[in-house]
Amino acid sequence: MNTKMPKINKDKVRKRAALIQKIKQKNKGTGAGGANTNINGEKLEKRVRNFMSTEFIRVGKPIFAGKVSKKTGCQTIIEKVKKNDQFYIRAFECGFERWEDKILNKGKKGVDKLKGSVRPDDCFINEKDKIINWIECKSQNGPGSVAEKLQTGTKKIRNLKRRFPGWTINYNYILDAYFRKKAKAEILDLGEDGIPYIWNDDPAFEKKLLNIIR
Repeated sequence: MNTKMPKINKDKVRKRAALIQKIKQKNKGTGAGGANTNINGEKLEKRVRNFMSTEFIRVGKPIFAGKVSKKTGCQTIIEKVKKNDQFYIRAFECGFERWEDKILNKGKKGVDKLKGSVRPDDCFINEKDKIINWIECKSQNGPGSVAEKLQTGTKKIRNLKRRFPGWTINYNYILDAYFRKKAKAEILDLGEDGIPYIWNDDPAFEKKLLNIIR
């Protein structure tokens, strides 16, 4: 039976998107390299989220939908979605943080979190099989420190495993083609560490993106 999607208030969606963009523009780095990296990063995140939104069907009303943070522009949305006959909890950015703290741990203090392993760019949680499908988008088109963040994948996975004992952490990078030539050592490490990654210019980008979700 087809699930009827809730009616969307387009004006509200546009205002929400404008607010997020305004806050993120305000919080960007002052250097040209940092600004361009942020813009390209936002485009890659938006591309991934928009595609996933077309492929996964929302089931009912959102579990939680909070206001956009005026300080960070972070979204707090937790919703139940499905692909074929498999159900997931979709919780990206601040949504994942709230799901972990308020829903999974019910406010109990747990393992300390690494700063970079709190708010995924997108995330699909398979509660039945206890799999966290974490998607991290990284973009860079000039000198900067983003490439160094690719070196931290193993540490983030280790921290997530501590926080989610008994769960499988399926951690994935979506990468700008810039890293193919400018971060060869980091890419080699990702391969040796078994951390999957997808290039943004891959002809099979969408297919591979869907295949990483378990």
